[in-house]
Parts: sequence; C-alpha cells; structure tokens
Amino acid sequence: MKEVLNKMFSLLKYLLLITTFGLVFFCLMSTYSRLGKSMFEAVDVFIPFVFVLVMYIINIIIADNSASKSLLFNFVSCLVFVVAIIVCLRSILDKNMLLYYKYQINFNPAFFADNLSAIEFMFYVIGGSNVLLLVKDLINKKGGKKIGHSN
Repeated sequence: MKEVLNKMFSLLKYLLLITTFGLVFFCLMSTYSRLGKSMFEAVDVFIPFVFVLVMYIINIIIADNSASKSLLFNFVSCLVFVVAIIVCLRSILDKNMLLYYKYQINFNPAFFADNLSAIEFMFYVIGGSNVLLLVKDLINKKGGKKIGHSN
C-alpha cells in the first residue's frame, strides 16, 4: 500500500507543479498587466519554481534516492502545491470583494500579493528538504551505514 501511495503522490507532484506554475503565471500576468509592469520584474518569483523543478529533475536522474522513496516528502510536496493552487483559484474566482464591484476587476490582486511570499517560502522549503534528502543519500553511500532508516 505504501508503494502504491508513494507512486501516486510522486506522479501527482509533477502534475501539480505544472498546474501551480501556470496559475501563478496567470495571476502575475493579471496583476502586472493591470499595473502596467513588465513581466521581467517577476523573474524573482519564479526562482523557487525553477529550484524545485531542478531538484525534481535530479530525482528523476538519480532514481534510487530517499526523496523519490519518501512517502512523507511526496505527500507534503503535493500538499504545498494544492495550497498554492487554492490561493491562486481564490484570487481568480473571488467575487465578494470591493474591487470586483467598484472597478470591475475579475481578480483579487491583494489576496494574491499577500500570499505570494508564503508560496515562495513553501517552495524553498520543499527544494531544501529535497537537497537534504539527497545529501543524506551521499552520506549513506560514503559512510556505509544507513541514516534515518529503521527496519
């Protein structure tokens, strides 16, 4: 059962990463087009996405590692992506705001901006925990003993 759940969450995290990137990109485009800003100013927002994507690509290349075998890591990754998706969808679909009625804006940029730093932080934590799991594997290979495994 654990292997089935791990494979399911492992596949789901890649799909949710793509969905989250698309929704955040759409929200940033909506916000920046309304403010008249260039999308080049939003490059720093996408650094955590690139960091997580690079770490996931490393996980695919090194198939036998703790990050790809950890049910907790895969579940938490999916949970972080779902939280980011919910924030983006609430920003897009929220009709109970003053801006919607006063200016006819079909997007809540204030809610998105308030939660964007939390989304970035969660992505950095996911990427950092992936790095720590990869370092743990390197230590296990060099030292010959298992760290963090109980049989």
